[in-house]
Amino acid sequence: MERNKRKKKAKSKSKEKDWHYSLSQINKKFPGYKHVWAPPYFSLVKNEIQVLDFLARLKQCLDSKQKVLVRLERVTRMTTDAIVVLLSSMVRFKSMHIDFNGTYPINDRIRGILLKSGFFKYLYSQYKDEENYEFNEMDSKIYTHGCKAVVSPLADKLIESASNSLWGEPRRCQGAQKTLVELMHNTFDHASLQKGEKHWWLSVEHNKKEKYVAFSFIDFGMGIYNSLENKNSNDPLRKAWDTLKSINPFAKSQVELIKLILKGELHRSQSGDYYRGKGLAKIYDLCKGNKISSLCIISNKAYINVEDNDYRSIKDEFQGTFISFKININTISLPWQI
Repeated sequence: MERNKRKKKAKSKSKEKDWHYSLSQINKKFPGYKHVWAPPYFSLVKNEIQVLDFLARLKQCLDSKQKVLVRLERVTRMTTDAIVVLLSSMVRFKSMHIDFNGTYPINDRIRGILLKSGFFKYLYSQYKDEENYEFNEMDSKIYTHGCKAVVSPLADKLIESASNSLWGEPRRCQGAQKTLVELMHNTFDHASLQKGEKHWWLSVEHNKKEKYVAFSFIDFGMGIYNSLENKNSNDPLRKAWDTLKSINPFAKSQVELIKLILKGELHRSQSGDYYRGKGLAKIYDLCKGNKISSLCIISNKAYINVEDNDYRSIKDEFQGTFISFKININTISLPWQI
């Protein structure tokens, strides 16, 4: 028994040395792999240009069934959403039986974050094409679902855990709960996915030092703009979308149109009411009302950071929708039982 433990420990240590292999050693260990370098600042929220370029190169490999080696040695800064990107990419490759591997970051802190997240644990284990599962390591928790389902009990569970982390007791954070349910619900409208792809991915990071809990939600559907553009002409939302564009002729870019959606203009085009509390407009309103914070949206060719008032078009299209937000000790909350 003790001998087996020593063998497992030695094997684990040998894997953790992958990051300092020379190029010739890496080529020998991973023959025929396409090397794709992750950017030094690996964050969709803070460095979307380089991360989207990284994702585009991974997508090219996936489409051509090219086995890939993700080079992480140069990563010196990383946010939780980047781990979700890595995990979701890994699952898509492995579900299609395309080899996917990676090297360790040289930076000790970043390597520790990845190890704690469980990324390398799942990278080296056999992938099972299950519908729903979770990656659950310490304070980083990542969930994914292959079903088109609004999983309200999961949202409740995450909010209870987040509030315990922030306030030392369970509290009702209605903004975060409503946002999570709304994001899950939005996946109903997306196209059916290929084998191994999931309708949504969700990560939750408890940052006890800075006293916030961060949520990152990714779905690989059509994205906000493309979803509306591809709806049937008889669909009520498509009619509202066409009306929105016709009465805002100067809103030519995707980001300008999505900005109008956030402000409730799409539903006003549909119903005549200025705001009906649905979809993205509802989430935007929750952010403005301090019920969530740090709202960031990346979808198709639009990048939006609400708190920084940063609305801009991006070159590399994100195929789907990424939304991140936080709650902190200043977020509006209520007692768990009232």
